[in-house]
Amino acid sequence: MIKLSNITKVFQQGHRTIQALNNVSLHVPAGQIYGVIGASGAGKSTLIRCVNLLERPTEGSVQVGDQELTALSEAALDQSTSSDWHDFPAL
Repeated sequence: MIKLSNITKVFQQGHRTIQALNNVSLHVPAGQIYGVIGASGAGKSTLIRCVNLLERPTEGSVQVGDQELTALSEAALDQSTSSDWHDFPAL
């Protein structure tokens, strides 16, 4: 199960503030597969990066299973998660 609650992500670019996500909530039950679609610049990649905490949300919480990831310190997150990066050839 993946649960996002009130996720907001704000980036600073110089003097500009960019709000990539604004109060997004989502619940994906265990065993379900969802897709994220939208226009370029809509925040799809930012949303996914917030799920696995490659980007920490500015506000809100991310829960995977029974663990609230946003409550973990960086050290605890490193110990409890892993990533497997693959290089895929261009089509």
